[in-house]
Amino acid sequence: MEKTLSLQVPEKILVPMAKGGSSSKAFQIASNLAKTYKSQLTFLTIKEEVREITWSDKIAIIMNAHRKATEMGIKSIPRIQSARNIKEGIVSEINSKPYDITLMSHSRRAGVSTSIFGSIGDNVIKKANRTVAMISTTGNLSSYKKILIPVTESLNTRKSVYLSVLIAKSEGSSIVICDLRNFDRKKVHGFKSFMEEKPWESLGVETEIITRNSESARDTTMQFLYSTGADCVVLGVRPDEYHNIRVNSNIKRIIKDFSQDSILVKR
Repeated sequence: MEKTLSLQVPEKILVPMAKGGSSSKAFQIASNLAKTYKSQLTFLTIKEEVREITWSDKIAIIMNAHRKATEMGIKSIPRIQSARNIKEGIVSEINSKPYDITLMSHSRRAGVSTSIFGSIGDNVIKKANRTVAMISTTGNLSSYKKILIPVTESLNTRKSVYLSVLIAKSEGSSIVICDLRNFDRKKVHGFKSFMEEKPWESLGVETEIITRNSESARDTTMQFLYSTGADCVVLGVRPDEYHNIRVNSNIKRIIKDFSQDSILVKR
C-alpha cells in the first residue's frame, strides 16, 4: 500500500519475543500489520552473556514465530543477539537498525505496581531512540473490535494517532476519536493535520468522533472507554527537550485502570 497523507506505513517491524504467552499479542498485531502493508517482520531473542539453561526455548520461540509468519505469506527474519542482559540487547538492536517500529507486549501490571510494562518494557520505552509501541494486554488474542483514540497533547502524539488508524485498518477495527483538544492549554501542534486530513476515510476505517468532556482529559477518556465498549486505547509520549521520556501520571492511570488492552506509542 502506498503512503497516503501523513500515514507512514511501517516497512520493517521488530518484534522482541520471550517465554510465556505475553509476546503472542505483539505477534498478532505485527502479523496483521505485515499482511496489510506488506511489512517485513524481525523476531528477536536475546542470549544473555551468562550460561542460560533455557536458551533452546528462546530459539524455539522465534523459530516458531518465523514459521507461522512464513505460512501466512509474510516475509520474516529470526534474529538472535548476544548481550549482557535482555534490556541492553533489545535497546541496542532497536537503536542500531532502521526499524520503523518495535512492537512488544506484556501482561497488564497490577494497579499497585510502580512499573507500567515491567522492568524490560519500561527500560525500552525510556532508552529506545526509535518508535516503540508497548502493549499492555489481558492476553486476549482476538483482533480488536473498537479502538479509542484520545486526541489531546497530554495523552497522545501525532505519531501515535496516525499509527492508531493503521492498526485499526489491519485489525479490522472501528475507531472512536475522543476530541479533547480543549483541555490543551499550551498547544504544540493541536492535531490539526490529523483532524483535517481524516486518514480514517482514506483507509475506509469506520469512525465515530465524540467531543463531550468531563472534569479532565483522563476522566473523559475513562468514561468513554467504558461507555463505547472499546477494547483498546492508544496513547502516546514524546521525548522532552533533553531527549528524556516521562510517562505522565494520567497516562499511567489509564493504562492501569482500564480493564482491556492499552498501547503506548513512544515517538
